[in-house]
Formats: sequence, C-alpha cells, structure tokens
Amino acid sequence: MASSTGKSVLVYILFILSVAMPISYANEYVVGDKRGWSPGVDYHPWAYGKSFRVGDVLHFFYAPKVIDVASVDISSYALCESVKTFYKDNSGRTSITLDKSGSYYFISTNKQGCFTGLKLELHVL
Repeated sequence: MASSTGKSVLVYILFILSVAMPISYANEYVVGDKRGWSPGVDYHPWAYGKSFRVGDVLHFFYAPKVIDVASVDISSYALCESVKTFYKDNSGRTSITLDKSGSYYFISTNKQGCFTGLKLELHVL
C-alpha cells in the first residue's frame, strides 16, 4: 500500500509536468490577409516565415462562383492546370484543415486567375 507522502509526491510531479508541457493549438490563417484570395496578390511573401503545422486551418475568401480554390498536385500547380484535383470549391468561403505534414498546392482552376497569382504553395511540419 502506497503511503500518503508517496501519493502526494506523485500528484505534485504530475501537476508540474502538466504545467510544463507546451500546449499546442491549431492556428487559423486568412490566406492573403485583408486582400484574400484574389488575382494580382503574390502569396509567396504571405506564406514566407509562417510555420504551418498539422491541424492548422486555412480560410480562403474570394468572389463566389467567379474565383475558385483547388487543392492540386505539384504538376497541376506548376502548369496552372487542374489535372489532378483533390478538392475544389467556388463558394467564396473555403476552409481547409491541413491534416498531414508535407507540401500543399492550391490554385484557381481558371488558368488566367492562376497565371495572375492565384496559386499558393506551402509546407506543413
């Protein structure tokens, strides 16, 4: 049978560990900040310096049915073509949770929109 002193020490250690352990919360990002997801914005500087992590959420705001956002593979990203699309939405308010580590690629499936800046590459830790 454990002594009350031993139980108190164990409770104290568990308390210290729970306080000392970092709490990780998902971050939420509005893509492009105030400019949103719109042509003519360079999204490379927007993404630069941010540490995207699994669980973070990206919010894309744009003109519904005029612009869209698609999650694509690297070749579709490079060519501004929606050859391999994982997800596509044109509602004007798209939220995407980054659910795994690795590279993510987003484009507008409208080639002109993509060529005028509607493309985003980011890396998730």
